[in-house]
Amino acid sequence: MLVVVSGKFQFDEEKSAAAISYLASKRIQGLSKGKICKLIFLADKCHLVRYGRPITGDKICAMKDGPVPSGILNMLNRFLADPADPAVAILSESVSVDRAYIHPHFQSDDFRLRDFLSDTDVEALDATIARFGDKTFSELRAITHEMPAYYKAWNDNRPHDSPAMDFEDFFEEDDDAIEAARQEMLDNLNIRKALTSIASV
Repeated sequence: MLVVVSGKFQFDEEKSAAAISYLASKRIQGLSKGKICKLIFLADKCHLVRYGRPITGDKICAMKDGPVPSGILNMLNRFLADPADPAVAILSESVSVDRAYIHPHFQSDDFRLRDFLSDTDVEALDATIARFGDKTFSELRAITHEMPAYYKAWNDNRPHDSPAMDFEDFFEEDDDAIEAARQEMLDNLNIRKALTSIASV
């Protein structure tokens, strides 16, 4: 279950691993670490503006290559460094890596983590794959660099190296955004902030 903590969504490692595995099972061309990060960011954004929550709950950082889900990036880096690392065991059981490329490619012959994803999670992932799956990393980098939420975080919060992007900004200039979803997200975040404040007294 995805929750929010102190005004932010909480990173869900199981749902994140399931999203990675789902992408890897779809035979997406050139599915590198960078491309996975871009596609999951886009899927999180897609789900957020429709349903008021992202899929993974990851913090999205504005980096030089565009928006990056930081928890996903860390998970993939640990997996590439040591697939036997217990911290990424859930990925090791469902995803393999083809290291014949400069940027290793991810693949999965058997998607086993469906129980961690809701129907709307899968819907958002499928919509993202249909729209962006055939794009190269360079093309995805260019597309995400143009997004208002990235532009705002990158320019307003420098000189921080990787400032966090504001989830509310994801609704700007998105034709698929639903105002009720935006309001639900804000209501949930405000309720959590209030509960956190009460608990700290």
